[in-house]
Amino acid sequence: MDGDRTAEKERRRHPRVQSLYLVSYVSKEGEVQKSGVSMARTLNVSQVGIGVEVYEPVEVDTLMEMEIAVKENIFPVRGKVIHSRKKPDGHWVIGIAFDEVQEELIKAR
Repeated sequence: MDGDRTAEKERRRHPRVQSLYLVSYVSKEGEVQKSGVSMARTLNVSQVGIGVEVYEPVEVDTLMEMEIAVKENIFPVRGKVIHSRKKPDGHWVIGIAFDEVQEELIKAR
C-alpha cells in the first residue's frame, strides 16, 4: 500500500460528509425544464454542494432544481452541475454546486 495515499488531505474549503438521502430533481436550461422529475440518492453533502448518484447522464453546466429529504424535512435547493462521470455499473455520479449556502441542510443531518 502506498503511504502517500493515506496522508492525502481534504482540499475542499467546506468538507463533504458522506450521507445517503433521497433526492428528486429536474434539470433545467434557463427557466425551461429539460427533464421530467427523476429520483437519485446523495453520496456526500456539504453546505455548498452535493455529490449525487443518478441513473442517466446529466451534462456539466446543467441547472438543477432538487428536493432533498433529510429525516422528516424536505429541503428545496438549486445548483449547477460542475462535474459528471459514468461509473462501471452504468450509473452516473454528478457534483452539484449550490446557488446558495445550505446551512440548514447541514444542521438537519
